[in-house]
Amino acid sequence: MQIDFHFYTIYALARGVGFKPDDAHIIAYSSQHTDDAKYEHALDFENGGRFQQVLTAHKFLDLDVLTKPTCYRIWIPFHFLPGNLGKDFYERILVRANSVIAQRMIEDFLSADLKPYSLHRLGILLHVYADTWSHQNFMGIMHDMNDIKSMKVKGTEKGFLKSLLNKLKEEFLEYHAPKLGHAQAGTIPDEPYREWKYKDYKGYHLEISNNERALDAAQNCYLVLSRFLKRFPQFLSSKTIPWQEIADKIAELFNHEGELEDRVKNWQEAISKGLIGFEPKDRDINLFYDDREWFKSAVTVKKDEKEHYIRNKGFERSNWKFFHDAAAFHRFHILHELLPEYGIICG
Repeated sequence: MQIDFHFYTIYALARGVGFKPDDAHIIAYSSQHTDDAKYEHALDFENGGRFQQVLTAHKFLDLDVLTKPTCYRIWIPFHFLPGNLGKDFYERILVRANSVIAQRMIEDFLSADLKPYSLHRLGILLHVYADTWSHQNFMGIMHDMNDIKSMKVKGTEKGFLKSLLNKLKEEFLEYHAPKLGHAQAGTIPDEPYREWKYKDYKGYHLEISNNERALDAAQNCYLVLSRFLKRFPQFLSSKTIPWQEIADKIAELFNHEGELEDRVKNWQEAISKGLIGFEPKDRDINLFYDDREWFKSAVTVKKDEKEHYIRNKGFERSNWKFFHDAAAFHRFHILHELLPEYGIICG
C-alpha cells in the first residue's frame, strides 16, 4: 500500500465511521508515517532531556536496510507481519491476508485500556493490517521464497517492469535486493488499480486483482475503526455511515489508474466534495500529508557545525512523541509478546 491507502483511505474510513476530522487525521497520519519514520538517533535537547526515536521504515540508501537485524526489527513488525501458515519457520513468516496473527494483534489492541497514544497506535496497526493484503505471500527478510517468475502486469508494454525497477533502484536500496519482500515486483502490489500475475517459488500461478485486495482491506479497516468507537464512544462525533453506502465509491477510487500523485488528487477531491458520504468540514476541505509536520511542531532544530535540538512547549503531549511511543509499544508487543505465542522468535 502507498499513501493513497495508508493516509487518504484510512482518513476517509475514519471520517465515515464517525471520527471528527482532527482524530481521523491523527489515525491516518500515524498510518502513513509508519512508512516515513526513517530516523532512530536519540535527540539530546539543549533545554534538557533526551528522546529516542523509533525507526519504522528505511528510505535512505543505507546498506543496513539489507541486514537481518533490520529486517526482523523493522520490516516484520511494521510491514510484513507473519501469517503463521505451514510448518517450516520461513513458510510461517510469509504474510497472509487477515491472518490469525493479524486478527490477534487487533483483538489485543481493542481489549487494552485507553492510553494517550491510542489513536496513534490505531493508525500504526491499520498500516500493518492493510499491508497483510498487499504484501501477502512475501516475507520481510531476504529469502528464496520471495522469488517471482514470469510476472505480467495488465495494460503495460514489454520492458515496463524492468524500467520500473531501474527507477526504484535509483532511490531505494531495498530494490537492489530482489529477494527482500516484494522487491522483484516493484510497487505493483501496492498500487490498488493493478491486475497482475506471476509464478511463485513453488511454481504456482497466481492471478491478482489489487482492487479486490484493497477493497477487502478497506472493509476490514472500517470494521476495526467501528469497533474502536464502540469500545470508546467518547471519540464518536457524527453518525456512522454503513459500509454498504460507501463501498462503491471506495472501489471506484481504488480503480482509478494513474501515478501516485494523480491518485492522491483524486482522493483529495472526493473527500473535499463530500463524495464519500460524510459532510466535508475543517481538515476535509484541504487535506494533505506533510511527513515533517509533527516533528516541526514538537522540536526546533538549530544548525551550526551540527544540529541542536530544543523541545518545544507541550512536547510531552505532542503527536510526534505519541507516535514514537506507540511505535515502541507496538514493536515490543509484536516481537516479544505476540509472535512468540505462535513459536515465531524474531526479537
